[in-house]
Amino acid sequence: MIWIIGGTKDSRDILDEILKVSKEKIVISTATEYGGKLLKDVGENENVEVISERLNVIQIEKIISEKNIGLIIDASHPYAQNISKIVISMVSFLNERAKSEKKILKYIRFERKMLDYGSENVFKFENVKELVEFLNQFENKNILSTLGSNALEDIKEIREKNNLFIRILPTASSIENAENLGYLPKNIIAMQGPFSKNMNIAMLENFKIDYLITKESGETGGELEKLEACQECKVAILAIKRPVLDYGIVFNTISELIDYVKNLSV
Repeated sequence: MIWIIGGTKDSRDILDEILKVSKEKIVISTATEYGGKLLKDVGENENVEVISERLNVIQIEKIISEKNIGLIIDASHPYAQNISKIVISMVSFLNERAKSEKKILKYIRFERKMLDYGSENVFKFENVKELVEFLNQFENKNILSTLGSNALEDIKEIREKNNLFIRILPTASSIENAENLGYLPKNIIAMQGPFSKNMNIAMLENFKIDYLITKESGETGGELEKLEACQECKVAILAIKRPVLDYGIVFNTISELIDYVKNLSV
């Protein structure tokens, strides 16, 4: 059985491709109920089970053992390090324990290809704290955060000197979280991405944005369109660097990953 750790468009694409070439039963997990709703259609497939909750160590081990998982495909978001770290450690532990049985649990990672941001009007930071400190030297700038609702607490300090707009998912929980943290409705852009270059340009121009906050998420997921829009509008990009983790076997294209899966017996 295969377990896909999801939460990204990539994970849904990987699932679709595996279903075309394999009759293997698949579990796909996402940390949120919203992510589960995006998988509603494939969830009707008798070979697919969808799990929509944030998993702890005990639940992860239970999934692997009870569902007899032979291959884990980690297609979680590049910044969702916690789940990756836990699963990598769990795989190592279980493989060590099962040495005598000669049964190896395989773990592979799908990592979005990095985008070349160039150097003009681009600033990179190790973490959100560094980015906030950078912006605190300015006043009355229009700033658009595309980090999502999970970062709202960490970036709210920016509002003290500047005008901060936030782009978040149009879910009740995301909007409620923003309002509870003091974000005004006029500064909340609640829309589902990914967004085209022209849509990004429209937002940048409408709100007269000076700085756009993003992550090094990779070529997919709308990052390229954000970059191109910022370049055209002469908006500075503030990017949080992608975390570095030793994943072992890593694939940057879905086709290569699928070829690997086809050659396995899990």
